[in-house]
Amino acid sequence: MASVRALDGYRLHVRFVDGTEGEVWMDALIHSPGAGVFGCLSEPKVFSAVGLEHGVVTWPEEIDLAPDAMYDAIKAHGKWVLGG
Repeated sequence: MASVRALDGYRLHVRFVDGTEGEVWMDALIHSPGAGVFGCLSEPKVFSAVGLEHGVVTWPEEIDLAPDAMYDAIKAHGKWVLGG
C-alpha cells in the first residue's frame, strides 16, 4: 500500500505500490448493528485518523483492514464495499 486518504461518506481512497487505486466504502459496515470494533469509526474525527502501518490501513485502537482482500476487490471492481 502506498497511500490512503479519508473521503466524505466513510470512504477511503487507496493507492497500492503497483499503481492500482480505488475506493473502500465503509459506511454500511460502520453503521451496521454488527459493526463491532468498526463502530467507533462512525465519529468523523476518528475515521479521518486513518493511516498506514507497514503497508496496512490502520486506525487508532488497533483497527485495520486486510490489504489482500482490499487489493483483489479494487483490482477487479475499482472499489471494495464493506458490510453492504
